[in-house]
Amino acid sequence: MPRARKSTTPSAAGSSSNNNVSRSSSAILAPGAGTQRDLTSLSSTLGLPYDAVLGIMNCQGLGVRSRRGGVEEESRSAGSAAAAGMANVWGDWMNEEMTPAAPSAAKSDSKEESKPSAATTTTTTGPRSYLLPLTPPSSSSGILAQTGTLDSTIPGRSSMSKENKTFELQEPTVLFPDVFRGRKCVGVFTGCSACHSVVITEDGEAYGWGRNETSQLGLGPPSPLIATPTKLTIPNEESLKFVSAGVGKYHTILVAENGNAYAAGGNKCGQLGVNSSVEVCERFRKCSVVGQVVVGGKSKGGDDSADEEEEESCGGSVKIVQASCGENISALISSTGQLYTTGSSEFGQLGNGETGEYIISAGKLGFANCSKFIRRSVFVQSEGDAAIEKGDWSKQANGGVDSAGKVKCVSLQDSGSICIGSVACGRNHLIAIEAQSTSGEVPRVFTWGCGDYGCLGHAVQADEYTPRLVGVMRGPIFASNHPVAAVAGSNCTLIRTKNGHVYYWGKHRQMGEATMRPTLVDALANNGHNVIAFGVGNQTVFCSTANGVTVSWGAGAYGEL
Repeated sequence: MPRARKSTTPSAAGSSSNNNVSRSSSAILAPGAGTQRDLTSLSSTLGLPYDAVLGIMNCQGLGVRSRRGGVEEESRSAGSAAAAGMANVWGDWMNEEMTPAAPSAAKSDSKEESKPSAATTTTTTGPRSYLLPLTPPSSSSGILAQTGTLDSTIPGRSSMSKENKTFELQEPTVLFPDVFRGRKCVGVFTGCSACHSVVITEDGEAYGWGRNETSQLGLGPPSPLIATPTKLTIPNEESLKFVSAGVGKYHTILVAENGNAYAAGGNKCGQLGVNSSVEVCERFRKCSVVGQVVVGGKSKGGDDSADEEEEESCGGSVKIVQASCGENISALISSTGQLYTTGSSEFGQLGNGETGEYIISAGKLGFANCSKFIRRSVFVQSEGDAAIEKGDWSKQANGGVDSAGKVKCVSLQDSGSICIGSVACGRNHLIAIEAQSTSGEVPRVFTWGCGDYGCLGHAVQADEYTPRLVGVMRGPIFASNHPVAAVAGSNCTLIRTKNGHVYYWGKHRQMGEATMRPTLVDALANNGHNVIAFGVGNQTVFCSTANGVTVSWGAGAYGEL
């Protein structure tokens, strides 16, 4: 049964319910539905003139002089008082974060065409040109170390004792040196809802260990656990090399260097994407990706007629470069930036615009799950965000909601041509970052699926059935510090930017308040930490910095912190 939904109807700021507030004082004057009363109160709190506060709000983060493309832009402040108000720490910070280096005054004698600056932004709504093809995620090689329990049958089982035991590692420990025979690992793949792990070595071999109750490691019949890293292979294709992997609660997906994806484990919701209703696959099977063909043009999955139609739209064979898995959901990214999903649709995780909910029997619901990977090419934004692009703040006051309290969304004008650079699955939600463009536009961030605890970043606890733009992640503050990577926890989401800053929203612990909007983790940024890698578990967060420091926080019941 789906969990109860909470009302998501936002209340309009500056409501006229107070009869003592005049109509002029409740009029929307600034972004964020700011009224005259709000601005007056903020002016008093900050000790700044009213006009200065109004100017700061209306500049939308652009209220400083800057030189972009060699042309000086005037400040968008509302008068000299606002300009004076900007001459403080706020203005210094905006200069540092947003203003790219001014181009050299000297003219270049080179005849080569100049490349666009990475800080360049544009309001063009037409299709973007992307840096393709995409390649599998890469990272530096290293030695495998582990913290936490070595008994993967324990986590998540309330009946188990939580007392520290000899098989719980309280600090990073190098394990299994004999297994890898001196070879280094180039990728470690875990999941926020999983109790098993996969590593890929520098020579392309995959090893897995941990819980195996649904044959999620693809080693044959189910077993309570696999205690040590064991080599994972594809039947009849033992020589295949692997470049990436995805780990879910009940299943695993391996991505081979030939561009195919292979899955094993539980398949009750179709999350393996093998185009079969079988509930468990004890060995790895090739995933069925609609539109994927082999040399010679023969379809390798799904309905043939559908494959031929999709093949034409894809422009050829589909080469998979990345996989990510949630509890009952899986997502793939192709080298051409196309997004594919399969599995459960209970919370809209498929991103196809619906859950397909239907009644099985009294008190029992079913959902239109998917058993093969199908491309998702519709991306939307709220009506409020669309209006903001045009400078109309009036729709933000009521949030652009319908009578049922659902946020109204419209498709992006370039929806069908958007290319995704990376995707990450939480337990029941997903986040995707747009691929890098050739002209330097800020990559957009999309979230969809279960919206509990604000993990989608839209400031409400509401599910989204279609990939929806996270509006606050596209502002001018990200022009020179754009998102580059994302990870998702059970009920939280994190973004890492070009400059090594981390933004967080949602909730990763049972206690405490949820963070409803993307928020900078200032404890890292203010202490000079340049984050180069990060990960999130069920209730833990890990960040590795450029100076070799690993920072972790959350709930570490088994010593994993």
